[in-house]
Amino acid sequence: MTSRTVEQSAIDRLKIAQKRRNRLYFYLVSIPLLALYGWFLWETEVSLFRLRRGLPWMADFLYRMVPPDFSVLQSALRGAFETFQIAVVGTTIAALLALPLGFLSARNVASPNIFYAVRSAINFFRSIDTMVYALLFVAAVGLGPFPGVLAVITYTTTILAKLYSEAIEDIDPGPVEAITATGATRLQVLRFGIIPQVLPLFVSYLLYRLETNIRAATILGFVGAGGVGFYIQTYLRMMNYPAASCILLVLVAMVMAVDFGSSRLRKRLI
Repeated sequence: MTSRTVEQSAIDRLKIAQKRRNRLYFYLVSIPLLALYGWFLWETEVSLFRLRRGLPWMADFLYRMVPPDFSVLQSALRGAFETFQIAVVGTTIAALLALPLGFLSARNVASPNIFYAVRSAINFFRSIDTMVYALLFVAAVGLGPFPGVLAVITYTTTILAKLYSEAIEDIDPGPVEAITATGATRLQVLRFGIIPQVLPLFVSYLLYRLETNIRAATILGFVGAGGVGFYIQTYLRMMNYPAASCILLVLVAMVMAVDFGSSRLRKRLI
């Protein structure tokens, strides 16, 4: 047996041993994860039988919403437009507030002390949902669209700051180093080396958050923070399902129109 044959045989044995270790590692990891997931299913009471049993009740609920009552169309349009206003105002203000926070929480731009302080604050406030903020601001400033705007601003600022910082951390360092080598100031490096790279992503994130905030602002009306959600809750409590159906149709049409418009704008700008 030649030395080459012996070497190839040793390599084959190593490959076989590596495959066995990988297979053992797969079983050691996958079996506990499957058991843990099964426990989660049990604790959350997931049941296809209960879902199948509830399908007739769901069908009856939808049947009661047909045909829609278009006599409340004016109220539906007014509420939908208020929801749109809440989302637009809250998202645009949040986008401006998130810009400095995004740079201050980017690892490759801010100093370590500032980075950890700002990133920790963003993660803390980002863990609180928009609905909780809405409840807080309703208690502080009263009912109406204003607490809804404040809730959208607070939550969206933290989300966009997080997305902005990740986009800044992923930039190509080449242009930044080239501009820095020319003796440019930090402001010039920021303007000509960083912003041109992240601006398309910033616009994409802004449009995406606008779409999601329209949906979020709809629910804020359930706690008195303005928008079309107030009308949905009112008609559902009154068991006026045809009127609620009209509100939902207007809401769906508005969301589809905004999604279509934002996608066209995204293609044009990016």
